[in-house]
Amino acid sequence: MRKRVCHWCGLIVGGTVLLAISVLHAAAVPPSAEFLAAKQSFLKEMKKSNPVARAAAVRAFGSVMHPGAAELLLKRGFADEDEGVRLATRAALGKLADDSLVNRFLVDELKRSLRKTMATEVSVELLRALLVSNVEDRQSELLTFIDEYLATPKGNLLVPMTVIDDFAEQGTADAVRSVTLLAKASVFETHFGYRRCVVQAMTKIRRPEAVDFLIKLLPKTDGLIQYDVVHYLTALTKQKFRGNDMQWAEWWKANRDSFSFPAADVALVEEEVNEERPTYYRIPICAKRIVFVLDTSGSMRGQPIEAAKQALVKAIDSLPEVVNFDVVMFDIHAATWHPRLVPATEDAKKTASRAVISRGLAMGTASHAALMAAFSLDPEAIYFLSDGEPTDGPPVQIVNAASQLNRTRRVSIHTIGVVTTAHGGEGLTLFMKPLAEQNYGTFQLIE
Repeated sequence: MRKRVCHWCGLIVGGTVLLAISVLHAAAVPPSAEFLAAKQSFLKEMKKSNPVARAAAVRAFGSVMHPGAAELLLKRGFADEDEGVRLATRAALGKLADDSLVNRFLVDELKRSLRKTMATEVSVELLRALLVSNVEDRQSELLTFIDEYLATPKGNLLVPMTVIDDFAEQGTADAVRSVTLLAKASVFETHFGYRRCVVQAMTKIRRPEAVDFLIKLLPKTDGLIQYDVVHYLTALTKQKFRGNDMQWAEWWKANRDSFSFPAADVALVEEEVNEERPTYYRIPICAKRIVFVLDTSGSMRGQPIEAAKQALVKAIDSLPEVVNFDVVMFDIHAATWHPRLVPATEDAKKTASRAVISRGLAMGTASHAALMAAFSLDPEAIYFLSDGEPTDGPPVQIVNAASQLNRTRRVSIHTIGVVTTAHGGEGLTLFMKPLAEQNYGTFQLIE
């Protein structure tokens, strides 16, 4: 994921959103002389043009344990145009959350903010602050509220998942503790995207507690999430125990205290796991729910479409029955072979292969429609083959729309870019390659 202070394109529309803080709860705590003096100084310093001075004012005000301090920081700190001031506000709010009265105020504000039609930046910051606080007796209440909120029609998975992604970049002890707490939410057991988000975060946090979590989780995983865990542990430790959770647990128990983690900014070198998995254009098929998307537009005529059909039929034939699959083929329209994913039985594979082989070509390349059809089938992975020249929208807009939709789904979109006599340049660069890179996938060029 891209490292940013805020991820708001899916949470808000427009410019900066200010939270309409309720002052009733803050006003219920009588202001002390210390608070009033600190408030006056804070407001004065926040008027200065120097962002360093404003950030210093935020840090100073963050030591005043009063709900009114949290109220003003929410109003003024996160609305500041300077990133340093906003980061200082985040840290100050987390510090304030350790106070029981402030913590209660923040819990109430979080509940109020999430009852609104659309979650805001401040909703995420409130949740973040509460997660890192040391008021342990409130953690179970917070978790209960998250479960209840996500079970409502207004429940927005992007709120906790944005926090999880940010904690992954932070990589601290507070981060791994907070992500572990969010993994206890009911949605972790039922929603693939949320579960994968947690696992992806733990694979970025270079701390023993994160590895503890992943190894403990391993026997409860399968498909793409198990693949994520095993490949990360293999790259991190250079051990090749594949999916054997007992071996991983024993090795980690013996080596945990002496293990040296690479720095967070050091990329891990991929290790060959030697798993016997089917592949499609050398891309492993490791998910349990997959959709193949095949471009059957006129520009694919001749050898490209014949080779693509042969490769797809071979991939379908290699699927084990535990995999559920479907095929989307598209020209000016997108057509789904089956209305839902089906187990890869011999009969299903033969029927799907016949549909692929008999598919004719037509004008148009409805790439966006094909992607939306694939998403509608609720897969874990999409394998998208095309020569990369959409006719139902600008390539960049299609990529952005798919990536936005995928922020909570966490589907791996693998793309196979085919160079044809008609296409193969800009479409592959602006569409096929970034589509994979922005969606946890692999781009494979076929010339």
